[in-house]
Amino acid sequence: MNAWWSASVCINRTLGGQQSEPLCSRVYRQPPSPWRSAFMALMDRVFAETAHCENIHSRWRDRSDA
Repeated sequence: MNAWWSASVCINRTLGGQQSEPLCSRVYRQPPSPWRSAFMALMDRVFAETAHCENIHSRWRDRSDA
């Protein structure tokens, strides 16, 4: 877990999300909407990673299953 992951988990907790889930994972799980699409596109640009939120959700899910 790096500083970005920890910050994302903290933000998600502050917004009432699950204790260990990063914000990107939470957003990825939401139904399609304009704000979700905008957030996901922004995170792809910020982290220079295609499908960033989906990748974070997969990593979080895999960690949760362990």
